[in-house]
Amino acid sequence: MAKFEKEIKVLDINVEETISKLKKIGATDKGKKEQKIYTYDIPTIYYRYLEIKSLLKSDNELLINVSMGKLKVLLDELEDLIDNDMLDKICSEMDIKRIKDLLSIKKEDILEKFENSKTFNNIVKEKLINPNKWIRLRKSNDTIELTVKHIYQKSNDKIQKVKEYETNVSDFEETNRILTSIGIIRRNYQEKERHSFKYKDADIEIDIWPLLEPYMEIECDSENTIAEILKKLELENKEIVSINTEQLYKRKDIDVLKISDLRF
Repeated sequence: MAKFEKEIKVLDINVEETISKLKKIGATDKGKKEQKIYTYDIPTIYYRYLEIKSLLKSDNELLINVSMGKLKVLLDELEDLIDNDMLDKICSEMDIKRIKDLLSIKKEDILEKFENSKTFNNIVKEKLINPNKWIRLRKSNDTIELTVKHIYQKSNDKIQKVKEYETNVSDFEETNRILTSIGIIRRNYQEKERHSFKYKDADIEIDIWPLLEPYMEIECDSENTIAEILKKLELENKEIVSINTEQLYKRKDIDVLKISDLRF
């Protein structure tokens, strides 16, 4: 089942000092993890759009239902990736109120509305890899997790909204082979060190990556709990961001997407 969390990062922390403070405020130490990570891009937006159009032209009811499921996922991504003015223009060209209204009309009308919006087609052609959504296979000591992670860039507050689908798997390399066999080829391999803590309903992680200063990540559904943690750890004056690790590397002029093997 998918879960939504609010997430922030506190940059450039002192690891030993922060661990000591976490223990003093009563956070539960979940241990240190040596992590190995494979990351994978999901199929391109334009490829999925073409696939959906092709399936909608079918007379097979099952394939049509499959295409509507694919369309629902794609529209969720596009609604977040496309700026609001462009979304309004697309909806005007399609004569609908919201982009997701496409899900409630006949397949013939969907195809017609696709053709009626030059703006939609131009934007979809430009959108290749969704930088905010990817597949992660991660081994943390003896635990192996397969995750689809979607970071939403549009938000009504300053705290990032993240949606995750996650499940445990039994074999790191065999799962990688399974994904590869169906055409989901890994982008890169990464290693990092993580110290994990739990405080109330918040997951607190101290992450140490190659070429980055250590940072602390707080994931929680409650903004009040996040604020409480920052205050108790005396981190309110530190730089606090709601961006992903790739963007942290970019701030150091490092394109981590071009590094196929990232190790200490």
